[in-house]
Amino acid sequence: MRIQKPPRLSRAFGRSPSGALCEPFSVTTSFPGARTTLVAVVGDIDLATVTILVECAETALQTGGPLVVDLGAVTFCSGVGLRALRRVQQRADDAAVPVVWVVRTPAVWRVLRGTGVTGFSCYRDRADALAAVG
Repeated sequence: MRIQKPPRLSRAFGRSPSGALCEPFSVTTSFPGARTTLVAVVGDIDLATVTILVECAETALQTGGPLVVDLGAVTFCSGVGLRALRRVQQRADDAAVPVVWVVRTPAVWRVLRGTGVTGFSCYRDRADALAAVG
């Protein structure tokens, strides 16, 4: 059986002028493996951007294959963002879809590990995360 892959999807939120207090936010979905979906997030996860992140991740979960969420370019994650990440993890668990997280920045690493949140399978490198889900 051959799985048809949809085209590369991307959503961006706003444009920050040079010197702005926040980074431009974007979520890009790609399909690096046979059934694996990669959701790459760039910028700050906060009240203004969390809806886009959840929408893109939940759409990716509908494919049924493993999901890799790359937070490597996320510079800030608010409490609302943490709740959104937990929601995505819970939806994946409910759907029995394996999900792994790529976390490179110390700020996001502290948010996920330091708050006592369990259930997140985190990697510091995208290649390691993709290898973990096959």
